[in-house]
Amino acid sequence: MIISFILNGNNVECEVDKNERLIYTLRERFSIKSVKEGCGIGECGTCTVLIDNEPHYSCLTLSSKVNGCDVKTVEFLNANGELHPLQEAFIKEGAVQCGYCTPGMLLSAYSLLLKEKKPYITKIKEAISGNLCRCTGYKQIVEAIQKVEIYGILDNIPSVEKKIQPHSSKEEILKKLSEKKGLKIIAGGTDLLVKERKEEKTHDFIELWGLDELNVVKEENGKIIVGSTITHAELNRNETINKKAKSLALACGMIGSPQIRNMGTIGGNIINASPAADSIPPLLIHDALCVIESKNTKREVALEDFVVAPYKTSINEDELLTYIKITSLEGYREGYEKVAKRASLAIARLSIAYAIKEDKDVFQDIRISIGSCTPMPFRPKDVENFLKGKKRQEALIKEAVSMVLKGIVEKSGMRPSYKYKLPVLEGLLIKILRG
Repeated sequence: MIISFILNGNNVECEVDKNERLIYTLRERFSIKSVKEGCGIGECGTCTVLIDNEPHYSCLTLSSKVNGCDVKTVEFLNANGELHPLQEAFIKEGAVQCGYCTPGMLLSAYSLLLKEKKPYITKIKEAISGNLCRCTGYKQIVEAIQKVEIYGILDNIPSVEKKIQPHSSKEEILKKLSEKKGLKIIAGGTDLLVKERKEEKTHDFIELWGLDELNVVKEENGKIIVGSTITHAELNRNETINKKAKSLALACGMIGSPQIRNMGTIGGNIINASPAADSIPPLLIHDALCVIESKNTKREVALEDFVVAPYKTSINEDELLTYIKITSLEGYREGYEKVAKRASLAIARLSIAYAIKEDKDVFQDIRISIGSCTPMPFRPKDVENFLKGKKRQEALIKEAVSMVLKGIVEKSGMRPSYKYKLPVLEGLLIKILRG
């Protein structure tokens, strides 16, 4: 297929092969060697590029996805032949050693500085968390980003006219699914492309990017409608989600790295059906309904029934997850706790989503969902009902937590991992219920 896009400020066009990845297109078709393949599975960050000024892993991006987009590599920073202030800062502060990670670091930092001229250190660390460095220990990199203004003011983005490409409609996608078997739906691709590489298979993909009708968050009839192709980053920033489904916003902000959050979608996280999926516990406490459509049918299934086994859902081959309907919980004390081996790029070893409504220390409504602890999504509704209408007291809290732990063991048996998971879960639940 022929794709056209903006590359470092210039309109370009090229022919790409089926399932060709952006890293190959940039390196082999445009001879841009600053984009390097390290891990090939979206963890090291050496292949980072900016797509519409947001960091993405080019090793997990099909080239067809950038059709009509604005793509930047590190060459963009000194397109005028002079070092960019950010590059200057990296040199002066000793943030460059072997240099292998530097292009990705620079692009991630540049994307952040476009949004915030003087970001706090926590923002800087978060922005570069998807880029691994084995030399500097990160201290000099963080300091360089902090001191950019010393070496010059960041320039504005040049105005470039984008050529918006026509995209398929939902109806066209459903028609293709009904006519041809074996098609693989791809949205973010952050799991699917890793699996394809591991299995050394080439799938016949049907692509959802650019499907604007599924890239929405809206309110209808007291429900929040979330389109299945909206990314984790978009949900994390969305005003409605932050106000009325805070746990979901928090969970989406903890998934993977900034690059993964810019790529991965809420629909993909559900369809993948991992017991450790970050979005599932928050969706459960919001009584999520999955809207499943085919060419001739449309059905709604509760999320807790839609996931039928680890990594398996009840979706049929000719169906598409189009929307997720959730209940607004505005006014609740809501949150998400995640236990993982590291702060970024780590799956949950244990997670809890909660929403609690209280009046004078009396539990009016309480919703709890626990992830990465049982094979299937787990919401202890018996414990929720037990607490409703009762005054918050230490003895009551301990009894409720004991009921949760007992329910987990009854559901899954006594697993070896429970020796450390259950005590951690107990401590977190007590803290949450205490308020």
